[in-house]
Order: sequence, then C-alpha cells, then structure tokens
Amino acid sequence: MFQKFHMKKRITLFVIAGLILAINSFALNTPYPSGEKGMLERIRERSNVFEREFQKNRVEIKKIIEQNQVEFRNLLKNKREELKNKIEQLRERLRAQLKERIKNEAKREIVERVYQRINELNERMTNHYLNVLEKLEKILERIESRTAKAKLNNLDTIKVEAAIEEAKTAIFKAKEGLKTQAEKVYQPPEITSETTLKTKIGLLRKQLHDDLKSVEKLVKEARETVRKSLVLLAQINKVNEIEVLENTSVPEPTS
Repeated sequence: MFQKFHMKKRITLFVIAGLILAINSFALNTPYPSGEKGMLERIRERSNVFEREFQKNRVEIKKIIEQNQVEFRNLLKNKREELKNKIEQLRERLRAQLKERIKNEAKREIVERVYQRINELNERMTNHYLNVLEKLEKILERIESRTAKAKLNNLDTIKVEAAIEEAKTAIFKAKEGLKTQAEKVYQPPEITSETTLKTKIGLLRKQLHDDLKSVEKLVKEARETVRKSLVLLAQINKVNEIEVLENTSVPEPTS
C-alpha cells in the first residue's frame, strides 16, 4: 500500500515536470471565446460536480479550444490568400522600377529576391509563433483542469486561478499581435538610384526584424505566465493526491 501510494505520487510529479519541460521546449529563435466558460468558472457555479460530469466538461472545453484554433488558423490563411495579389502587384512595381533605374542586373535580382524573402519570412515566423501559442493553450487547459480538481477538494487555489487568468489574457494579447503581424504586407523600397539601394533594403529588413521581435516578446510573456501557473499549481499542498469523487447518490424516482 505504501509503495503504491508513492508510485502514484511519483507518476503525478512526472506529469507536472513534463509540462514544465514542454513549456521550456518551445524555442522562440485567446483565451476561451467570449461567452464560453473554462473549467474553473463552471466549478465556481456548481460545487457538487462529480467525476463523470467533470470529464465531460473537460472534453467539451478541449473541443472548443481546438475548434477555436482551427478557426483562427483559417482566418489567417484566408487573409493571406487575399493579400497574395497585392504582394504580386508590389513585386511587379518593384521590378519595373529596378529595370528603369538600376543598370546592374545582378543587383536587380538581389533586391527582388530580398523583397520576396521578407514576405515569406513573415509568414513562416508567424506560423511558428502560432504553433507555440497553440501548445501553450493546451498546456494551460491541463493546468486549469487540475486546478479545478484541487478546488473541488477544498484546496487553496486562489493564486493559481489568478495566474491562469493572467495567462489567458497574455495568450489572447499575443494572438492579437500575431494576427496583426500576419496580415502585414511589406512595401518594397522606392528605387531612386544605386547609391541608396543598400540602405533602403537594410531599412526594410530592420522593419521586419523589429516587428517580429515585438510579436516574439508577446509570445515569451505568454509562455512565462503559463509557466508561472504551473509552478503555483505544483506548490499546492497535496495537489498530487486529489481526485474527483464519483457520484454515488441514489437518483430520485420519477413520477
């Protein structure tokens, strides 16, 4: 019995440690939609929740999160499709300016290639940040579910609940920043002469770099808030021993 208890406790600790490692592994080189309730909010409204209902609620919430993520991805995808024609028109304008004002063909090709890569890099990096945020959302759902179990067992979850709300807000903010960045179209430099060509291309690269750094900062902040929630959850006394009770009450006979 003693060995079984310690084995269960050890497994739970491994689960929490695994979540921490998962957060750390998201290299960086929305909360639930309006009107939708997370697990903690459902628990606050009804304290006598039992295991079967608890699991059902969790499945529903996970589906909502996944659906939300799919819809967000589709929104970005559709917006990018809309912008493709605009980007192509800008490339044609740049090509015409280069042909008219830059004699060196090699330099013309370099400028065209750099401009194309800038828009491609923006799409690639915003996709990367989106992957990170989606993983953070899934980890946060697991943290909230475990916190809800602790709350049902009358453990002190106030600090964790506050941290979870902070994490939801940070993820939402990061996704809004990501959406703005993903919808950006970078204007090619106005070509006037060969002497200013290198400077203007450098400024365009710097603009993209600075914009992506701003999004990265938001993603890092979201990651840190999720990590904070997990650490606070692990500090709750007896959090490794909690379970949700089965409903063993006898139903009232129907008339």
